[in-house]
Amino acid sequence: MDTPNGAANLLAKIRQKPPARMLTDWFPRLEIHGGVALDLGCGAGAEAEYLAKEGMMVDAIDKSETVAKAAKERCQGLTVDVIQGDFLEFQLRPDYYALAIAINSLPFVKKIDCVALLKNVQASVRPGGAVILAVFGPEHAWAKREDMSFWTLDEFRELWSGWDVLAMNEFKGISPLASGTEIFQHRIQVIAKKP
Repeated sequence: MDTPNGAANLLAKIRQKPPARMLTDWFPRLEIHGGVALDLGCGAGAEAEYLAKEGMMVDAIDKSETVAKAAKERCQGLTVDVIQGDFLEFQLRPDYYALAIAINSLPFVKKIDCVALLKNVQASVRPGGAVILAVFGPEHAWAKREDMSFWTLDEFRELWSGWDVLAMNEFKGISPLASGTEIFQHRIQVIAKKP
């Protein structure tokens, strides 16, 4: 992505990306009908678009001006409020969201900040609401990076004690990035409902 064409090609791929399978597989099972969803690190808006078409209002936040613009274009005319900014600085309202999702954004936050963010997210989800989130595990190819966060399965499971954890999935293997480059990925996903 060091060339303008490389960046343009990556943006084109991101714009065409379908919503994450973990969202499309799990959202129908959660029996959430309406309300407001929070999409942390919304990228080009695939998940926000999907949720809006499923009847949700969506607060979709991304730090990148370029992808936030792409999300606004993709979600034009839908009940999506795309916010260009740092979700670590976004004021989350207590017991407000019916659903909070973060598909590929949490690993790019330092762990101490990620813990604080996730506690804020937990407080912002209304009773009966749910989360669909993913983080990276310590065996990920990027695990030596100090500007990111990596979780063991036990650490992440502990964070969700007191919630109704519907699934806690762990994936380890070679998988492509948005750019198409394949790397060893270690991902942990949680789908949980707030009691």
